[in-house]
This record gives sequence, C-alpha cells and structure tokens, in this order.
Amino acid sequence: MENLGSGLARLVPGAVVAALLLAVGCSPPPHREREFNAGWVVSANVLQRWNEEKARLGSTFGGSPAWRSHVQFVERELRDRGVRLLPRLPAPYDRWHTSDDPASDRWSLTIDGKPVPVAGYWAYSGSTAADGVTAPLLLYDADRAGELAGRIVVFSVPSLPESPPAIFVPPPAEFVTADVGATGIASQQWYQVNYPTRFGRWDSVLRGSGAAGAIVVYDLSPERARGLYTFPLLDARPVGVPGLHVDRDAGAMVKAAAAQGSKATLRLLAETARAEPWFLTGILPGRDFGTPKDELVMLVTHTDGPNLSQENGALTVLAIVDYFAKLTQLERRRSILVVLDPQHYSPGRHLVDWYAENPQIMERVVASIGVEHFGQREFGGANGALQLTGRPEKTLIFAQDNARLVEAAVEAIRAEAVPRTELRVPARRQGPWVGLGEIGPKLGLPAYGTSTDMSAYWSTAPGIESFDADLARRQLGVLVRLTETLLTENLATLAVSTRATVPAEPGRSEAR
Repeated sequence: MENLGSGLARLVPGAVVAALLLAVGCSPPPHREREFNAGWVVSANVLQRWNEEKARLGSTFGGSPAWRSHVQFVERELRDRGVRLLPRLPAPYDRWHTSDDPASDRWSLTIDGKPVPVAGYWAYSGSTAADGVTAPLLLYDADRAGELAGRIVVFSVPSLPESPPAIFVPPPAEFVTADVGATGIASQQWYQVNYPTRFGRWDSVLRGSGAAGAIVVYDLSPERARGLYTFPLLDARPVGVPGLHVDRDAGAMVKAAAAQGSKATLRLLAETARAEPWFLTGILPGRDFGTPKDELVMLVTHTDGPNLSQENGALTVLAIVDYFAKLTQLERRRSILVVLDPQHYSPGRHLVDWYAENPQIMERVVASIGVEHFGQREFGGANGALQLTGRPEKTLIFAQDNARLVEAAVEAIRAEAVPRTELRVPARRQGPWVGLGEIGPKLGLPAYGTSTDMSAYWSTAPGIESFDADLARRQLGVLVRLTETLLTENLATLAVSTRATVPAEPGRSEAR
C-alpha cells in the first residue's frame, strides 16, 4: 500500500491521492519530524561540475545565449525532479551588449595616438562607429555641467572615506563563527562600482548633454578594475553616450591629458537587440498540492549576472529541490515554490513583478528563503592587488525575528561547520536584509536569506577559480536544514509578529 501511495503522489494532486488511498483502505501518513540525511545532499563533486558548466558559458545576462543555456539546464533538471513548471512570465527588454574580452578589439582608448589601457566598458552607455569618436577631454565638475557637449567627459570616482557612511560599517550579528575575522576588500569595490549610477548619478548627467563620450576613472588597481560591470542599471534607457572604464593608473594619464586639453579617440562597438528572458517558476508538490490546504515555501533567486557566482543561486535552488525530491509527495508537508528572476542586471531592474502577476499563488506562500552567491572564495591583496587569499568569502545568513527561526539557523551553521559565517536578524538592529531574501520580511512571513561579502564579484572576470565546491556543499547543507524547518514545523511556532519594515541600504536591495 505504501508503494501505491508513493506512485500516485508523483502523478496526481494531493486531494486525488488522499481520496484514492481512502478508497483502498488506508490514509495519508501523519506528519513526523525527519532526521537530516546527509547522503541525500548533492555532493561537492556534482556542485563543481554544475558550476564548471556555468563558468564555461561566461556572463549570463538575461536573454543572452549563455543565459538561455544556463536556465534551460536548470529547467530540465527541475522537471526531472518532479517540479511542475508554471507558465513562463516573459520579462523582455532591449539588451545592449559588447564583448567582455579585451582582445576582441571592440573597445579602446587612445590619447594623442598612444593607446591607454582600458579596464572595461560602461554597460548601456552607447556605441561608436568603427573608427570611434575623437574629441577634447574634459574633467567633470558639477560647475561645468553645461560644457559637456562635444567633449569626452572624464569622471573620477572618489575612494571610500576612512570614516565611511553608516551603510558601510559592519553591523552587529546574532551569532558568528569563531573564525570570521576581518572582511576583505568588499566594501571598497562595491562602493566604487555602484558610484557612477547610484551615488554620482553620472548617467543622468550625460543623458541629453551632447557629450561625445565618457571615461570613468576608478580608484582601483588594474587587477581590481578589470572587467567591472556597471551596476545598478536603475534607468531603463541607454545613456546615449559611449563610455569606458579605466583603473587608477591609466586614469592618472587620462586626467593629466584632460588638464592639458588633449584630444582622445574612444571606441566602443556595441549592439542592441530585443531580449526575451523569462521567470523560471514551478512547484514541487507537497501532500496537499491541488487542495485549498496547500501551503508553499518559496525559494527565490535571480538567474542573471556578469560572472559565475553572481549568480549561481539557481544551481543552489536546484540542489535544494534535489534533496526534497527524494521524499514522496505525501512525505512533504508543504509544497516548494521555485521563483527564478531574470532581471537582476537588466536596465530598470525588476520592471516585471512576478509576485503581483500571480496573487493566487502568493496567497498560499507561508515562508521563504532568498538564495544567492554560493561557494565564493575571497579575493584580496596588499596595495590594491587582486588575488585569492586562500580563505572562503564570509557567509551571511539572515533570519526573521523568531526564536525558533534563529535557533534553527544557529544549529544548521554549527552542524555543517560553515567557516566565516555571520547570522544577522535585521529586526534586532543587525543591519538590513541583503538580496532577494528581503521579499519574505516585506510580506510578513517566516523567512531566511543568504548572501556573502563581495570582494571580486562585480566583474566579468572571475571564473571557476573563484568557486569552492566544499564551501558550497556546506552552505547547501545549511539551506537544506533551514528549508526543512520551514517545510515541517507548525506555522504558529515560526510566526513573526508584524510585517517587517526593511531598512534601505542603497545598492544592496534586490527586491522591488
């Protein structure tokens, strides 16, 4: 009789299963707490293989060929594990793109006929003809905003102050492992790469100015500036002015030339085409699937980014589903909802709201976990160098303010021995929610979120060398344990008192 129930559960909704089981003289098994089964968790070898394939694809910007290959792989694997895929919700946009390879000769800068090293391009800036644009250089100053027409404007990103703003001061944590130690270079690089569009709003300065081009000088070494990808793209419109990025060494030459009124030739060959990414969503059915009693635990991440682990969250969601797919449908007290968002790096960001478009599904969501940035190795180095430090990047776990949720998170971190980990409870004045994990608190749900420090992950440069499969396997073990908590425990035990007011942290908020 157990085999009959198991087979039916994989084929038909929960209500039909229950009716058929009753008809043959048995009833669904009662809920019972389960032992964590380490042997069911995807191995480090499998995680390595999945991430190697993603790294081989390169940047996975929404709707690009690499993105489609990555998402179609995840889609097939989810379907093979019994996930009922929901209708695709398109998130179309006009995709601007060029090559990420400096050797492609798609972007360059010369001053007085001499080549200047270029770290990368300003995404969604603009494009030039094959021979580029030649114009006088002009150091940007707000007082000269009316003089930009016909010039190549040079912007200089300031360094993070020694006494940084409050959002850059590490907050207290509820629980930390003994080996957390000092953070690396994450804040400096995050501040730098976010400055042009978030703090300086230089895209707004250029738009409609008549400028011939733009150069952004970062206060970063050549290694740390290489491949920086413009983030965030808050405006859905291209800037309309072609722009390039240079490091501080090349930037010194550029600024000196601008001070002398020299001319430069800037080349940036880019294309724009309509992209058609989609939300990949589905449900792994629980025992009440298809009935009014069905409850959903949501796993959410994004699928697009400039490098391997910005973002490999979809692979982690797949690995979580893999674990719970080994149970029969009747053994899953709640269903699992998968939401994979393709809009993290698209211009305008999150212009399509899947949650608002699917109220009949969201009203059944009772808990959530935001999943991001797995298995990252730390980068650092003296005097601005960029090299692997030999340490894992710091893991951040966020939890709603509920005693059982916090207790379960501490237990999971200890059980999996995840190194360099902080558990934060934002409602206890331990900083803001970071990443897509904030959706749960905004809805007033029991929720977790995961993220990490970001020492080198705002760039197209990091590849498989940046991934630590053993670290990812330990982090995955934590998430499986936390998902089990949300799937099995009584909602009254996990309840949070009110809908959270999520503190704003410019640049780190991912949800709408």
